[in-house]
Amino acid sequence: MREKEKAVERANPNSFTAYLEAKQRLQPSARTVAGATPLSLLFKLAEAGEMPLVELQAASGMAFGEFAASLKNLGDSGYLTVSGAPGNEVAKLTTLGEDVSRLALPAK
Repeated sequence: MREKEKAVERANPNSFTAYLEAKQRLQPSARTVAGATPLSLLFKLAEAGEMPLVELQAASGMAFGEFAASLKNLGDSGYLTVSGAPGNEVAKLTTLGEDVSRLALPAK
């Protein structure tokens, strides 16, 4: 247990984000929402238009690492953009992301 505490203490003391990332890596990852996927992030953004990352992660139920990887993959694929100052970033669908989210919705 002390090993985990030391790893978190070694995180850059000038960066709260680095501290949180180090702490999150040391905790077991558990999904709080069944079926949370990168595609579900697109659906949430399609409903909201744009969302602060903090709110999007909370709504997704994804663990930090999974959420960050999903955002990166969606951004690299051209489905969303992230803009804003650190700590105030906002995610927004691109035109391609809007099209994909609309096409992937289950039929009613």
